[in-house]
Amino acid sequence: MNNKQIPVLKITAGLVACPACKKIGVTVKNVTVRHIVEKEQMERVGKGDYHLCMDPECDIAYYDEKGTIFDKRAIKVPLWFKKDASPKYACYCSRITENDVIKAVLEHGMQDMGTIRKFYDKDEKCQCKIKNPTGNCCTKAFNKAIRKGIESKNS
Repeated sequence: MNNKQIPVLKITAGLVACPACKKIGVTVKNVTVRHIVEKEQMERVGKGDYHLCMDPECDIAYYDEKGTIFDKRAIKVPLWFKKDASPKYACYCSRITENDVIKAVLEHGMQDMGTIRKFYDKDEKCQCKIKNPTGNCCTKAFNKAIRKGIESKNS
């Protein structure tokens, strides 16, 4: 898929479907997109906010209501929820992967985000607004990785 403008399907105010998979994406602020897209793509970002396609099978990352799209190859980091993400980050700020979290649970008995983050990154600083592709905190993905580690330990 190339990074060109294609028509989008606007469902209702604020809800915009991905032009490829037709699923509703989540709104992401422009500042986040500017920090996540590759340098060569910056001039295409514009001033408006975007939507992030959360479908694990879809190749589109960001899209806007005007038809501007950025596929997975046009961004600097893998999207943890996409099927082919490598690595799958649990924390973008500290570059902690899902596997790192699972290892901390299995090998060190750690079971909370704060302890695990400090273990891997003593100078941890939250910069989710510009480092996480959603522009939000990594807590949900991080806690999912912790649960995977606990389930693996208990099985």
